[in-house]
Amino acid sequence: MNLRARKMARTSRDLAAAARRRALDAGLAGFTIEELCEQVGISRRTFFNYFASKEDAVLGISARRDTAHLDEDFAAGGDPHSKHLSPDLLEALTRLALERWRMDDPEPDPERVREVMAVIDQEPRLFKRVLEHMSSDEKRDVALVERREGLPAGDLRASAAVQILMSVMRASAFEFFTTDNADDIETVVGRRVDAMRAVLHG
Repeated sequence: MNLRARKMARTSRDLAAAARRRALDAGLAGFTIEELCEQVGISRRTFFNYFASKEDAVLGISARRDTAHLDEDFAAGGDPHSKHLSPDLLEALTRLALERWRMDDPEPDPERVREVMAVIDQEPRLFKRVLEHMSSDEKRDVALVERREGLPAGDLRASAAVQILMSVMRASAFEFFTTDNADDIETVVGRRVDAMRAVLHG
């Protein structure tokens, strides 16, 4: 990362951390975006360069997330003219998910995740926001699989592939952040992908 990118990443982390602490201390209604910006030392306008809402700041869901180049690489890896699904479809989806993970969170912090989970417990309406993002991500990835594999819109094989991978990633994230696991996320995900492959192929 260059100097500008590092500075922006630091500002994003500072904003999210400050938002989580304020939400834990006073609840979502207990502070304003303006107060958050004053604490971090940025303008309200700058805030929206990083997060779409106060809720997204608390959850750490960045408005700057741009994975178009990763999506294009994934889409280019298939053969849309083939009558069969690519044999490496699930593996390619896994790579895409891990690359996005590393882009979003190059230094995973279990304490940060515990804070986010604590805020969600305290503010259940945040869970709705999480589900909205998950639904949006799922629709985007289903469309990507359809494009990569040359499938018609609505083909259940595309949604099944994405939903299987989402289940693997959720379980892996839970293991990575909430247990005494000492492995990196790639290893944790790899174990579950191997188990998934054994179940699917016998």
